[in-house]
Amino acid sequence: MTSRVRGQVFGEQAEKYHRVRPGYPEQLVTDLLAMAGPGPVLEVGAGTGKATAAFAAHGADLTCLEPDPRMAAVLRRTVPGIRVVESTFEQWPPDRGYRLLISAQAWHWVDAERRTRLAFDALAPGGLFAPFWNVFLIPDERLHAELAAVDARHGFTEGGQTPHSLLLSAVPATPVMFADEWPTMADVPEHFTETTTRRYRSALTFTSTGYREYLESISLYRMLDDTARTAAIDDTVAVIDAHGGVIELTVFTDVALARRPR
Repeated sequence: MTSRVRGQVFGEQAEKYHRVRPGYPEQLVTDLLAMAGPGPVLEVGAGTGKATAAFAAHGADLTCLEPDPRMAAVLRRTVPGIRVVESTFEQWPPDRGYRLLISAQAWHWVDAERRTRLAFDALAPGGLFAPFWNVFLIPDERLHAELAAVDARHGFTEGGQTPHSLLLSAVPATPVMFADEWPTMADVPEHFTETTTRRYRSALTFTSTGYREYLESISLYRMLDDTARTAAIDDTVAVIDAHGGVIELTVFTDVALARRPR
């Protein structure tokens, strides 16, 4: 691993990140906007706009926080006309009460000791807090096992799991209780009400070439030195090529929902 900060490596390949990272289900966008009701929307860690564009297409009044100027530059180009603030959530003073706070695949980068209170302070009374994440699973058990073996050969660990350690059966089709699914946000019910979860299911297919580019945008791989990263990804791509050159993934998009008391 290098000495770079893991949460700040995405801008090294901002254009590729925007091109290869998947977006989010349209139903999620319409559901959140309907649940929140009319009013301004705050996005924390907007990146290059993978989620932003979908909310902007509905005419949402968006304020997007993105601390990396390289990512923010792509965001401004891909979603023109929105308000982009180059700042972390921790350093940004809210300018009004927001009706909806979203964070797509980025909430875990916010200071865990402060983020719940920051979200509470940024929301208007009755406002909806809704960070969400994509979770990728490999339904082909043989391919899964071979990719997990690649991860082990290259010394990957990620909270006890390697990048390819999940199986389709590891995530139920319906979400579990908030406290069980979001143990890292155990303080949320202390400040918010109506805590719940939602889960959206979709599918995604990569060619081995496309999957190589996708892995090159992942922070766990970005943190490796060039030699180690190339070796790990080459090994992964060789396995996929041996399985026909395509990897099919099941995608669960999980949303943590909580409402600021009115």
